[in-house]
Amino acid sequence: MYQVKKSKARRGSLRSPRPTGQVVSSLPDTKPVQGRAAGSVGGDSEQWLGREYRLLDRYALQGELADTLKQTKRFSRLAARVAECHRSFRHKVCDRNHQWAEATKSCNCRLCPHDQRKRSLRLAHRWEKHLLGRDGLRYCVFSERNTADLSAGIASLYRAWARLRKSSLWKAAAHGAIVVLEVTYNREEETWHPHLNVLFAGLYIPFEALNQAWIAATKGNGQTSFIRAADAGTIRELIKYVTKLSDFVDNPLAVNDFLAATARKRFVRTYGEFYQLPVDDEDNEEHCPDCDSTCIADVGIAHAQQLYIDYKGVIRIDLSRLRPSQFPVSEDIPLAWPRAPIERDFPRWSRPGEISQQENRSN
Repeated sequence: MYQVKKSKARRGSLRSPRPTGQVVSSLPDTKPVQGRAAGSVGGDSEQWLGREYRLLDRYALQGELADTLKQTKRFSRLAARVAECHRSFRHKVCDRNHQWAEATKSCNCRLCPHDQRKRSLRLAHRWEKHLLGRDGLRYCVFSERNTADLSAGIASLYRAWARLRKSSLWKAAAHGAIVVLEVTYNREEETWHPHLNVLFAGLYIPFEALNQAWIAATKGNGQTSFIRAADAGTIRELIKYVTKLSDFVDNPLAVNDFLAATARKRFVRTYGEFYQLPVDDEDNEEHCPDCDSTCIADVGIAHAQQLYIDYKGVIRIDLSRLRPSQFPVSEDIPLAWPRAPIERDFPRWSRPGEISQQENRSN
């Protein structure tokens, strides 16, 4: 599991004062949405700006990754796929008339920042209803010393985890666990640090006792970072993709080693009472970002100049920028629904220059 984090160089540049007024739309080759983006979010403008810049950062990392992949020994073929990822969009609408845009091309590369976020959101959607609000959840981190060979380090880490699970301490306390592999890279030493983020249900385990059990499981090569009670923030953090791509995105050797070491590896594993939780992150079922509906129709192509990001981080359609031919009505251009929509007279869009009541409600 991995998540995009800013490199030190990029971090410094983003600390400069950010504009409080109009901000250029995040998507490549887009133009500002007049009177829409910054002005429509009111008191949430700071939150909106943060999401705007995170999206910009993902596109910047995507470009760096594509350039680096061209220089790798085994994965240069992925460069073109990564470069095209999330560059074209479709106009989507659900049966409750919420509208948004969705990317049509995904590269399915484990290091792609767009695909990382997509997988994370899918797991969050599946797991939160099972985990949030549940008592008796505890969070801990298990690690070993850094290694120059990532593949060997991951294998050693999972062997130690298997030995810990067989220990009397773990069997007596834990009834089930979700284990997420995290990988970080040390640029100065050129070493990898794989470690396991573990959420388990069960009894309290004193830190010293768990620490000694883990050291024994690793044969003296590791220690627990910490253990604490889990809350909603902990659960959301667990299911994020937390590989810090920016630490090595410009290093062809490191990118090559990471993709080779993690090929066909499972980054999420479940045990005990959590064993039936779905961990396959390639679920293709669509969900509305506003009402969670799965009854979704495809309206047509959405051009980058017609898109903006709202304060929730959702890519939206700016109706004022649509051409007349892009405003279908039910009697002229029927939409293909997976089942009958809730509103029988759906859809009713305004023509260019007008703002629909439905759009106001969704924003």
